[in-house]
Amino acid sequence: MKRISIDRRGFLGAASAAFFTERGLFAQALTQTPAQTEGPYYPDQLPLDRDNDLLVINDAITPGVGTVSWLSGRVLDRTGQPVRNALVEIWQADNLGSYIHSRGALNGQRDGNFQGYGRFQTASDGAYLFRTIKPGLYPGRVRHVHAKVTIPGGTSLTTQLYVQGETGNDGVLNGIRDEAQRSSVIRPWSVIAGSPIGALAVSWDIVMGYTAPETPQVTRPTIVSMATAASGSWLEIHGHGLSSTTRTWRSNDIINNRLPESLDGVSVRINNQPASVYYVSPSQINVLTPDTTVDTNAPVTVTTTQGTSETSTVEFKRIQPSFFAFADQNIAAVHSDGRVVASASPGQTILLFGSGFGPTTPGVAAGQTVTEPARTLNEVRIQIDTVAVPVAFAGLTGAGLYQFNVTVPELPNGDYPVTAQVAGARTVKFLKLRIQR
Repeated sequence: MKRISIDRRGFLGAASAAFFTERGLFAQALTQTPAQTEGPYYPDQLPLDRDNDLLVINDAITPGVGTVSWLSGRVLDRTGQPVRNALVEIWQADNLGSYIHSRGALNGQRDGNFQGYGRFQTASDGAYLFRTIKPGLYPGRVRHVHAKVTIPGGTSLTTQLYVQGETGNDGVLNGIRDEAQRSSVIRPWSVIAGSPIGALAVSWDIVMGYTAPETPQVTRPTIVSMATAASGSWLEIHGHGLSSTTRTWRSNDIINNRLPESLDGVSVRINNQPASVYYVSPSQINVLTPDTTVDTNAPVTVTTTQGTSETSTVEFKRIQPSFFAFADQNIAAVHSDGRVVASASPGQTILLFGSGFGPTTPGVAAGQTVTEPARTLNEVRIQIDTVAVPVAFAGLTGAGLYQFNVTVPELPNGDYPVTAQVAGARTVKFLKLRIQR
């Protein structure tokens, strides 16, 4: 098994797309995305598969019918600051013009291979990504995609996206009286150069009508937001007054192979257990979560020299696999010699990295260093597009860092989603890999 030696801060900093990233530096007035009707067909029963690949349901090998489209962009506040941990939901008509709502089947027909609904939680750059199809036509409307964005704290915006050149006489769209706002939801769906299937790409930034608060004066630490946590995995905690210093753990913080449970007086408890503290700053803490054997809503507190925060709650999973990402939601991958993968060729072996893939054999406690690679206890299945790929190795190679040695399948040049499944749990969103001969 090829084990790659990686500087943890350097790799995780780029790979997680959220570690050690400061707030956006540009602050300019932007056009606020207009609110529009939710419509009658928001799913009345959410599908079991809710990831950001609407083209394929679970592990099916038959994709939905339609023109493959990559929808991406950022969620921003009114000054252009990216919004982290925003939940982006989309839903739309399939190629037949039908929704997945119980009353949404047009003429009684629906594409059973099209997911119809997906969600994505943004990282610190505010970015989101979906793979879907060019929306089908529904009577009385032009092609459109519904979107709902919910930011930490509960503020939400429901809106719609349209296809440039196909806007026609649509009452909902024409109901947006402000010309700049109306233009902001009409975007070009452009053919991706070199795509063998004529896939489309559309970029759409969603600007919320609020300004993210600046750091307030605090007398004790305050937790603002967290994402879902998994046993023995990396978790980002965002807030105010979380630390008076900024640093990661150093070698002298690790004693007798035990990871530090405190840095510069900052400690975190999750589910009433201490977490290993890797990075502290006034607005962000990164920790390795403690072990758990059950799915639960777990209490979280941060303690500093200024006191202990009010208790917040995080959704805690025994197993919740996720891959690390580079920019633009490209999967974090390296070649066997350690070079970063910009694109991969069929037949090549590449190494992927992630977190939350569950127990290993031999077992490694969450607060211990990893001295030797430890294979996952449960089989990890990885797909690139709809192709199951050989996994030569799957296991821990560093604290909270899982490595996967996979072979790139024979697929035409292009971008493809990468997903994984372990012990019945699937990655909640896909990341993309570029295949290029």
